[in-house]
Amino acid sequence: MPEVKLVNVTKRYGRIVANDHINLTIKDKEYVSVIGPSGCGKTTLIKNIAGIIEPDEGEIYIGGRLVNKVPIEDREIGYVFQNIALFPHMTVWDNITYGPKVKGYPPEETESLAREMIEMIKVAARADAYPDELSGGTQQKTAVARALMTRSKLLLLDEPLGALDLKVRAALRYELRRIVKDLGLTALHVTHDQEEAMSISDRVVVMRRGRIVESGKPLELYMRPKNIFTANFVGEANFLEGKLDRVTNEGSIVDIGSGLKIMTRDKGMKIGDRVVAAFRPEFAILGKIEGGNTLSGNITDIVYSGSLVRIYVELPNESRIVIKKALRFGEPLPRIGEKVTVSISPENILMYPYPERGLRRELSLE
Repeated sequence: MPEVKLVNVTKRYGRIVANDHINLTIKDKEYVSVIGPSGCGKTTLIKNIAGIIEPDEGEIYIGGRLVNKVPIEDREIGYVFQNIALFPHMTVWDNITYGPKVKGYPPEETESLAREMIEMIKVAARADAYPDELSGGTQQKTAVARALMTRSKLLLLDEPLGALDLKVRAALRYELRRIVKDLGLTALHVTHDQEEAMSISDRVVVMRRGRIVESGKPLELYMRPKNIFTANFVGEANFLEGKLDRVTNEGSIVDIGSGLKIMTRDKGMKIGDRVVAAFRPEFAILGKIEGGNTLSGNITDIVYSGSLVRIYVELPNESRIVIKKALRFGEPLPRIGEKVTVSISPENILMYPYPERGLRRELSLE
């Protein structure tokens, strides 16, 4: 079965190192998504696995077989592109059956497999339609079916939903996962959409500047990211610079300046160390909570985004934090300029060593 293993895979374009000694294993039947800023090397990674490009260094194994130098058509993979790649002069049926016909599969086997596939992707009623007669979502489902018709057990998805509108993307992402799991496939899904990756993946890989920064289960990456970049890139986070003031049985006390101190349950650093305290905007609330850290400041901005409101608060140390709050009908909201108290539970504050090259550069997406 198609476990995928990359060993020190490196790809250069002149001075640019698109993939820098990548080591990654994707287990059989695992759904893995790769995310990262634009230009981080995620598309190069998937193209290396597919055989569209060849790495300059390192080894790629699919199902235990070394596939370096093996042509794409012999790697037994299905590949789905961002730009929907269907033959415009062929019907859904003809697009889906094209691969098996070219490979010389028996006609009876091809027809049986195609009927099974169009039922699975729920396009049986449109089997005689041409691509320009279909919605974007149905076109992309057809492209997925065509990729799987050669009975590939490894599915590579390169921004497969990027060309679709928001609501279609949201619905189709779950269809993709269902198809992958129903067929027992191994899937690698490259996307710029964090929500997409977090909602359908068994594991998420975060890349930056050609390297893997961190990987883990979606909830682990969100709740307990191991490094500052992941905390910033996956979702939203507030970051407060400070020094470790003291350590008690309950946790670590961080001095963030101007007389402000906060507690985190995280330990493991020495008193006097420069640190960064981080917390998610949705874990902070307006008002006081028992046993919580409290910070006072003035509201500088209020931004509405659908069902959520972001409230920006400037603290006495000149740091600015954001609180993310669900809107409730009839509930009064504070006003810009108003002084408020913000509370965060110590369990929801993470502590990191201060980055050697500075916090701003560590958070940069470049």
